[in-house]
Amino acid sequence: MREDIVMLIKRIIKKWPAYMRFIEGKGIDPLKIESISDLPVLDKQFIARAIHTVPLFKVKNIVPSSGCTGADFSFGLFGEMEIKKASVAIEEFLQKQFNTGNKKTLILNLLPGAIPIQSSTATVASIGVRIDTAIAAIRSLGSSFEQIILIGEPLFIKNLVEYGLKQSIQWKYLPLFIIVGGEWISESYRTYLENIVGYNRIYSSMGMAELGLNYFYETDETIMLRRLLFEDSRLLRMLLGDLDFCPMLFAYGEEDVYVETIAEPNDAFESILLTTTDPMRVLPLIRYKGGDKGKKLSRPEINDALKTMGYGELLSKTGLPILAHFGRGKNISGIYPEVIKDIIYSSMEIASSTTGNFILNSGKGKDTVELGIQLKEDVYPTPDIKDIYRNSFNRLPVYIELYPFDLFPYPLNFERKVCYVTEDNNCRDRGREEIELSAAV
Repeated sequence: MREDIVMLIKRIIKKWPAYMRFIEGKGIDPLKIESISDLPVLDKQFIARAIHTVPLFKVKNIVPSSGCTGADFSFGLFGEMEIKKASVAIEEFLQKQFNTGNKKTLILNLLPGAIPIQSSTATVASIGVRIDTAIAAIRSLGSSFEQIILIGEPLFIKNLVEYGLKQSIQWKYLPLFIIVGGEWISESYRTYLENIVGYNRIYSSMGMAELGLNYFYETDETIMLRRLLFEDSRLLRMLLGDLDFCPMLFAYGEEDVYVETIAEPNDAFESILLTTTDPMRVLPLIRYKGGDKGKKLSRPEINDALKTMGYGELLSKTGLPILAHFGRGKNISGIYPEVIKDIIYSSMEIASSTTGNFILNSGKGKDTVELGIQLKEDVYPTPDIKDIYRNSFNRLPVYIELYPFDLFPYPLNFERKVCYVTEDNNCRDRGREEIELSAAV
């Protein structure tokens, strides 16, 4: 950290009277905070109320959350300085990772809604979730640039790439890179897409409405490490315990966000807590729990595990911290959607026959789990197709129901996050504290 996190938080509290009143109401003296763990954990409900405690006239950009955790929507509020800092950070990422300062670059912004992307070194075409428009832009504009970067959510990118094949787009011969974000992806998803578009072209990033667009991101180092963990289950167990899937690995800058992970009762994975480190943010985050699960990994422990398993040191001794991301922790009877994603994309026959949209339900019988999968528009649940799916999922105790595209009860809408687990699952209902905040600034 550039400064002690406790000192930073005290500066933030001093500039946020409503939060000071909130913690004082819980018997916490801001002057006597000795550890970040002395402060309460905040959730989306807190943020939804807290937006009314800041001077909204200072806000230049409001970003709504996806609402994927239920009916609650929170909002990210960003002032002019924050927008400039975010633009500089994204620009630095693009130049470092893709050399956009020296290469004529076309970025297709394929993100849903009104999520903006700006660049001073690249040309940005804001397409949204229109597959036909994206293909037309690649055909009409792509030849004028030295490289093309597609930025979108995983299922949209999958369907775009597959549709492009039908339209005779030769992806492997394009100077193409893809950045996906918005939801957890399996390593097999990357492998599946790279079989179509070319090796080492898929990157992932993670952000959230309340935090910003690109605070956690893959690097060449983290991608190499994840490929290794995906292929070597012994190494995966040594670093992260007995898992049914390989988590995502992200780097992040501690000068922007402080990360904790905490264990919670009845949860298999620790919850990620985020604290922003800029005292000038319009709406800071202090120990904010957005719903993601993860574990921090140190570079020495990673290299030690690699050496123990007979590999050389993969990571430099100094560098950005690394976060293992397990998804959102929702499951049915211990079966996680991350495992389903892994299996879907591990089979070329399955991955190419489904939209990638599925739902896990509690079955009618005791301890039974139903897995409904949406097939693509030109695919039907023939006996041969059913056998392929049954064989691929035979290690899981699930009943598989294959749905023709139009009959799937949870239609695929690229404008909204996909809900892979029904709300009546076996995850415990996280109770929320009533939060009292004055509306006065």
